[in-house]
Amino acid sequence: MSTLNTVLDLVAFLYALAFFPAPFFWLVIHPAVDFWRRQGTRAYGAALLVWVGLGALLVVFRPAIFAQRVGRNAFTGILGTALVVLAIWLNRHVHRQFSLRRLIGMPELTPQRGRGAVVCSGIYAYVRHPRYLEFMVSFVGLALLTGAAGIFALAIVTILMYLIVAPLEERELRDHYGTEYEAYAREVPRFIPGLRRKTRPPISP
Repeated sequence: MSTLNTVLDLVAFLYALAFFPAPFFWLVIHPAVDFWRRQGTRAYGAALLVWVGLGALLVVFRPAIFAQRVGRNAFTGILGTALVVLAIWLNRHVHRQFSLRRLIGMPELTPQRGRGAVVCSGIYAYVRHPRYLEFMVSFVGLALLTGAAGIFALAIVTILMYLIVAPLEERELRDHYGTEYEAYAREVPRFIPGLRRKTRPPISP
């Protein structure tokens, strides 16, 4: 069991290093998007700084992240596993819809190269931000599996950050796509999927 716990801790920490900084980067970009668009791909220098800075903090505080544990049982293990599986499922469906270029935000930073149409088919017929939902449920699932209080804290911060970042991104999408995105946003929830799928003709990215 100790080996499994060690592996889970390592997976959770590596996941945090890879994805915890992401919403902080977008919180830097979205409020000043016009400035960053003038910088073009040089804006990814800011991404490097955010990832290195937050990554260094995570490394420094790694012992504290795993110092305290909450109780784990069969229920938390099953729920945590289910959330991680859900996150993997979301990831696969997002990658079916979007290219890597779109996933790393190139259309937001270089709109002159084309942003494509509003994607409202596949997983995007159910939720507007499945990628953000993937990150949120991943952190919660890993927190339940590890029981580490620090991972729970990172999960809470991640959720709060995406609750801030998503509306900022949507403001840009409304500016760019206008009534097309407005109609889509009225029909499809931001994070929590509805019980019934909306019917609309598929639009390719």
